[in-house]
Amino acid sequence: MAKEKYYCYICGDEITDNNCTDEHIILNALGGHLHSYTIICKKCNNRTGESADAKLAEDLSFYTDFLGVKKNRKHEHDQIMTDEDGHEIVVKNGGKSLALRKPYVSNEEKDGVREIKMTVRNVGELGGYLKGMVKRNELTQEQADEIFAKAKVTEHRSPLSKRIFISTEAFPSIIKSAANFYVDKTHDIATVKPLVPYIEGKGDCRDVLFLHHFKSLPYPEIKGQVTHMIHIEGAAKTGLLYAMMEYYSIYVYIVVIDRNYTGNDINMTYTYDVVAGKEVDRQFTLPMTIKNLDDFNNLPHEEYLKYLPYIQKRADAVMAIWDTRKNHDVLQEVIDKAFAKFPEGCVLTPDKIAVVEKDIVEYFEKKVFGAMDLKKKKKN
Repeated sequence: MAKEKYYCYICGDEITDNNCTDEHIILNALGGHLHSYTIICKKCNNRTGESADAKLAEDLSFYTDFLGVKKNRKHEHDQIMTDEDGHEIVVKNGGKSLALRKPYVSNEEKDGVREIKMTVRNVGELGGYLKGMVKRNELTQEQADEIFAKAKVTEHRSPLSKRIFISTEAFPSIIKSAANFYVDKTHDIATVKPLVPYIEGKGDCRDVLFLHHFKSLPYPEIKGQVTHMIHIEGAAKTGLLYAMMEYYSIYVYIVVIDRNYTGNDINMTYTYDVVAGKEVDRQFTLPMTIKNLDDFNNLPHEEYLKYLPYIQKRADAVMAIWDTRKNHDVLQEVIDKAFAKFPEGCVLTPDKIAVVEKDIVEYFEKKVFGAMDLKKKKKN
């Protein structure tokens, strides 16, 4: 029986044992676990899309890191977020470590009264700033000492925010994933050939890539599930063969594979839940035409804005998963520290249990009153 032959959809060369490569259909850096050895050769894999892949991974790294997405090569990014006061906060280890990115100092005079506000990273940095202000005759030593005495060390509790979007530099990577999946399932190279220039960065990706929002997704939304998805659908009746690309249940793009499709009906979907770490079954149909895509892209601004609350709701649902995990991890740390006060293997007497309970209660009090303080701050 003759061995089936496969060809690289980028250059057309036959894929052999010597030039085959393990190509992730959805980026490994995003937790992609679907891969193939029969769609692209090693040479083309090395020369196409590397910078776009890195940019897409960077653009979505916030969700990758905060959800603790499992991937073969672990690399976490420092996230720069903004608090309610406009201060940039460096968030590390998926939210386990917060630090002010730089000191913030304002020195203004209002109604004849000088007002100095400082937010710094540590006591030493505060002392250095005050020393410099004394040296520049902006403060007397007595005033500097008074400010230093009034300084408070506080834990950062303010809600943080970050604007997350997929940049145009990452677009070739999205198109490449769509082509990868289609070729892996069909081995129809001719149909995806027109996408190759966009994958190689030689064309305007917006010719074939459309951002698309949904008020209601065409499949059930399951609480606690966060998915990457590739859905291929085509029908001669609509004249369109497309790939619907979903990242972290939030970002949806449509890749036009063939805008003059006349072939057989196609409907195939791959969905991976990055929270559960497993493939999930998702079946649906979403007939679309080029006109549908153009109409959405040409929506009046006020109509487009009506879609944004639905996107925000999905993003909030994803972040709620992280918040639950974070609270669980912090509570476990409190419990571990409480038990660590006693020798390993000792008998837990009522007095010792009372000590553990006290630490847990203090944790919840701190959490509750901290939330109340934030609510008061918002009202003021």
